[in-house]
Amino acid sequence: MKVEIGKRVKRMRLEKGLTQKEFAASVRGGLDYTYIGKIERGEQLPSLKILIKISEALSVPVGSFLQDESSPSVCGIPCPEHKAGEEKGCELVNALKLLNIGDIPLVVEIARVLSSHRGTAKGRRSGDVWEAMLMAAEEGTSYGKK
Repeated sequence: MKVEIGKRVKRMRLEKGLTQKEFAASVRGGLDYTYIGKIERGEQLPSLKILIKISEALSVPVGSFLQDESSPSVCGIPCPEHKAGEEKGCELVNALKLLNIGDIPLVVEIARVLSSHRGTAKGRRSGDVWEAMLMAAEEGTSYGKK
């Protein structure tokens, strides 16, 4: 677990274009850059308090360090592996991960309304979930026109 957390911290830090020193200085309360190095190499497991500060500095949910990224998902829906046309589906899954728990009922209702409006719920098999989501995320569809 230490190694996986460290790899994720390093990947996210590099995505932000920060050195270990810059990143350590950006953490609330400050951290020593050598401590960041130890975390990234899997030599040190940060406390939950430090992990929260690291997540704030990276602007990511603290859970992003703990979840299994081998198959990123929301409620068992896998994020597609960048197949043609599925970028929007992956974008949707990533957006869902950032939702406040209180917003989930609203998003579910919006999805139901979209599905009903477009007829995506009719005759769909569970294997067509991504097709239905992508259809809901299509750009340029005009509502109310037949």
